[in-house]
Amino acid sequence: MVVLGGTLEEVSGLGLGCMSVSGQYDNGLPLPEDEATAFFRGVYDAGCRHFDTAEAYRSAPEHGVFNEVQLGKFFATVPRNTFTVGTKFHPGFHKDHAYATIKATVLEQLGRLGLEYIDLYYCHRTPSTEFAAEFAASCAKLQKEGLIKNIGLSECSAAALRAACAVAQICAVQQEWSLLTRNAEELLIPACKELGVGFVAYSPLARNLLAAATKERPTDTRRKSIPRFAEEHWEKNKQMGERLEELAKEKGVTPAQLSMGWLLQKAADLGIPTLPIPGTKTLSHALDNIASVQVKLAPEDMSLLEDIAKLSSGEREGEQYLAAAIEGRTATQAKL
Repeated sequence: MVVLGGTLEEVSGLGLGCMSVSGQYDNGLPLPEDEATAFFRGVYDAGCRHFDTAEAYRSAPEHGVFNEVQLGKFFATVPRNTFTVGTKFHPGFHKDHAYATIKATVLEQLGRLGLEYIDLYYCHRTPSTEFAAEFAASCAKLQKEGLIKNIGLSECSAAALRAACAVAQICAVQQEWSLLTRNAEELLIPACKELGVGFVAYSPLARNLLAAATKERPTDTRRKSIPRFAEEHWEKNKQMGERLEELAKEKGVTPAQLSMGWLLQKAADLGIPTLPIPGTKTLSHALDNIASVQVKLAPEDMSLLEDIAKLSSGEREGEQYLAAAIEGRTATQAKL
């Protein structure tokens, strides 16, 4: 079991990142409604009960499908007290971040989800420490109104987290963390531990780079824009994946389970309650991920995996993405 911020529980130790179900890694083509519902049901039946989504997760415009609507169709089939859902407010989608704007957005999202409250509500990008504090203050009002249960921040700096915590109780920070992406360990995770804030790790498999050795570069528009999948970095990353797969075979697990095992052990070593939310739209992959909580790694295994990760090449995202993410926020605040 993982308990985030002392309040939000997930018995399986893992959540589900739902973004790909609405087509973000398939050039905007979402899963058909019946397939999406069946997929969510399979994950739910396997014991994974935390579902992560966002207002920004949606199909290509010609399909007009919101990830929240896909989830809502499934949520209507199960008791409300048997699952939790996290979703997000994206500042770039709105003219301002006033309380009235955030509340109106929450009400729209609740309508899409078919729910009366949201278990964990994040700011999807946190532009400044001031923004973080103002968002926290608005969400504290929404908590009192019963529209949300817990407050979170995503892609925030340690300074922004501290500013938000000075205003309201923050349950969790959501940030990319994996064997290949570890910058959160420098400042953000220590701040979370100090402040009693849980950690939700998105892309724990580095957008499938740590899930299996792939011979061909991905062709979807989303990953084509990511440096790690660019031609100049691909050969090194393919070799890294092959080495990871060799070690996984030696251990009798899959590369995804080995990579997730590293993350779960690293979180335990650092003493930070962590809920990984690997994303997929394939039930067999989700079940494989859920089983990773059983993987046990010795210190020498951890060191070997970290050596393998050093073979990788390329940034986790492009310049525009990073400018609005933790890298850009941390760099900006360091200049102040």
